[in-house]
Amino acid sequence: YNLRMNFSANGWGNPDERGQAVRELNRNEDFRKGVTMALDRKALGDSLVKGPFTAIYPGGFSSGTSFYDRKSTVYYPFDLEGAKAELAKAGLKDTDGDGFVNFPAGSAGGKNVEIVMLVNNDYTTDKSLAEGVVGQMERLGLRVVLNGLNGVQRDASMYSGRFDWMVRRNDEELTSVVQNTEQLAPIGPRTSWNHRAPENGQVDLMPFEKDLVDIVNKFVSAQDNDERASLMKQFQKISTQHVYSVGLTEYPGALIINNRFSNIPQGTPIFMFNWAEDSIIRERVWVAVDKQQKYE
Repeated sequence: YNLRMNFSANGWGNPDERGQAVRELNRNEDFRKGVTMALDRKALGDSLVKGPFTAIYPGGFSSGTSFYDRKSTVYYPFDLEGAKAELAKAGLKDTDGDGFVNFPAGSAGGKNVEIVMLVNNDYTTDKSLAEGVVGQMERLGLRVVLNGLNGVQRDASMYSGRFDWMVRRNDEELTSVVQNTEQLAPIGPRTSWNHRAPENGQVDLMPFEKDLVDIVNKFVSAQDNDERASLMKQFQKISTQHVYSVGLTEYPGALIINNRFSNIPQGTPIFMFNWAEDSIIRERVWVAVDKQQKYE
């Protein structure tokens, strides 16, 4: 799961004064670092399920993909005081003493920073994670308000840019890389989940996003496997270093199969290019004679 911030500052979603001010904050790297450092990811994982079932996830590629490289992953560990210092560097201070930081003078009237976070109401996991983020951001001094919507309504708000932040489960571009690769970066006006173009068709890319776009374009046209792996190492480093998305948690999935099957390798990913029942090609599965049952 990732926390994605709306990076559009040129009109996508027609934000009001508060929303525009939040988007300017989202584009501030000190602010993003403050947010990611304020997250106790172990606590977030434990809120979903107790035990060693979840893992700390800094963001970027899911660790299960073949393109994941740990050495290329930049992780900002939990440090609440350090996170508050990053917010101060971004110009955010609690000027009225109510426990929440305020916008700088001249921005959104200097009111409390209030962030609306879009979440999918259809899934308990999404809601639980979002509620955990709200509580942890409160300790940082950020007021986060949940906008829980179901299915089609959530999608409509997301695609139209009507959100400040959103909690989103990792999609194919982060779990396999070779599927929907164009969604890794805003290489076009409508490819990124959280940075799209308004009606004028222009995406206001930040400098590091331009690097990500260049890497993705090179990856799509590259034929050499070593070159593709190197490009994705660069992507992982840049995206995690600049906090392109804020990782929340990750946990393994499983597909239960009958142990009578003879040709499904141990450790087959539940999701690599397709879900496991498609990846293993069911039509090729066979059962050894001595394990066959007389069901007919």
